[in-house]
Amino acid sequence: MDSIDRRMQSFVQWRGEVPPEAKRLEDFEARGHAAPWVRFNIGKGIAGAYVIGFQHGNGWWTYFFERIDRDDARGSAEMWRIEAYNSQGHSWSDDFFCWPLEHRWKRTLAP
Repeated sequence: MDSIDRRMQSFVQWRGEVPPEAKRLEDFEARGHAAPWVRFNIGKGIAGAYVIGFQHGNGWWTYFFERIDRDDARGSAEMWRIEAYNSQGHSWSDDFFCWPLEHRWKRTLAP
């Protein structure tokens, strides 16, 4: 079975918002990060969802993943609600299907 960590990494790769050369932030690195948002949500492990963060130069990106149990997930797909925030002040939230064994993602369509 594929790990949650691998799911998060495959999503970030698929989404393409984070430069490929960005470094993933580990908890111990995030504790001393210049951005309070990163220190609080990654460094302290306070978030109630799965969280992954990256940094490149002065830029940073964070993604929060929450698994949604819904009847309309298709076959082996899982449904996830994902929120993203970055150092430019941009944020978004949306629902996605994930096929973990294929490392494939697709945005859900609004009903």
